[in-house]
Amino acid sequence: MIGTQASTCSRDNRLVGWKEIAAHMKCSVRKVQRLEHAGLPVNRIPGAKSVWASRSDVDSWLTVQAEISKQQAKTQPKEETAPPRLSSIAIAVQLSITAVLLLLTVRAWIASAYGLTTLLFSLTASIIVMSYRYIPNRRWARAPLGAFLIAGMAYVTTATSLPGIVESIANMETLRPALAYPVVAGLRFIPGAITICLFWILTGFRNDSTGAQKPTVARAFAGIGFALLCTATATGLLAFVTNPIWQSHLSIRWTLLAGELSILALNAGLLWLGYRFLIGPQGELRQFSVRCGTVCLLIALIAATMSRHWNDINRRYLDVRQPPEYRVGNPNALADLHDWLQRHPSQVGPDLMTLPNDPEFIEAVRNGQFYRVRFDEPFQFSSKAVVLGYRAAQTMHEQRDGFRLVRFPTELANTLRLK
Repeated sequence: MIGTQASTCSRDNRLVGWKEIAAHMKCSVRKVQRLEHAGLPVNRIPGAKSVWASRSDVDSWLTVQAEISKQQAKTQPKEETAPPRLSSIAIAVQLSITAVLLLLTVRAWIASAYGLTTLLFSLTASIIVMSYRYIPNRRWARAPLGAFLIAGMAYVTTATSLPGIVESIANMETLRPALAYPVVAGLRFIPGAITICLFWILTGFRNDSTGAQKPTVARAFAGIGFALLCTATATGLLAFVTNPIWQSHLSIRWTLLAGELSILALNAGLLWLGYRFLIGPQGELRQFSVRCGTVCLLIALIAATMSRHWNDINRRYLDVRQPPEYRVGNPNALADLHDWLQRHPSQVGPDLMTLPNDPEFIEAVRNGQFYRVRFDEPFQFSSKAVVLGYRAAQTMHEQRDGFRLVRFPTELANTLRLK
């Protein structure tokens, strides 16, 4: 029996041992052994561990399996990729939940509830990703959602550090940062996410045209993303290296530089993910969105850390960061200050009301030693204010005289004639 089988298989057609069979199939030995259970024609010699196979039998079996796979691919994709049908009631409920979350997010943003706004945005973005397949594939539907995602991601990168800033600046609880400030200030941290959202709005990441046009879209994505990344990076680094903090050789400058470079690397990673998604086979958008969201979360954490460092610099090295001094030009500044505070209670918090009794503030008014913090002035439309700092007493945790930061209404600063 064994001799008959060997005679029907010439030596050139015979594959002896698992290694020869695996080399012929261009795969690992373990995979060949698994395929044997799926029907791969492998012959065994009774009483021995040796195995052999015929090249022609193996090739025929592979050809048959390929044909079976093609037939399954023709019948299964529609069933696998088509989203399950939802009833009109389920769709209405889903859209209502999304709309309610959007309204709550906007309301929390208007109320300057930074933590709640971040939480609601994260929840709303997750629901949008999960229900994406049910969203009409039209630009009129993608445009507002894309704008919301861009604004939300920019907001999160800045808003995560704002509670600490509000607590460290006197009267900031009464005169909150401008509503547009967290969004506009955070845009520079997310050029990669902005590019992805823009191309999602324009193309939907669903390419129904010929494959020859797909690389063109990917190249356009890479070009625009690279331009935005270079612009944002150049703006951030240029502002940093020209800052007196860098020129004063403070040790913290290396931490801030590392943060800028980390954000650059993460945004480059976002662009790479988007480019691979466009040129590769159409993948699962939900998985792609989760990866992008994870990178954006890392960017937000780094941006928040950098903002905290800048806030610490303002409290300890404000005279280094903002060398020009602001002097009080009003000879009756203290009397006019007390009178103004009494007449404008809506713009004055309890911490600002106690300033006329603060010896260090009185000394700063007499000597004119104030330093201005550049904050949200370009984004103010009402309740205009400026942040000024003056020297405070040295504490146990300070290595040098610290600064107390105060949110002054612009009208009060003009009353004191701070110039």
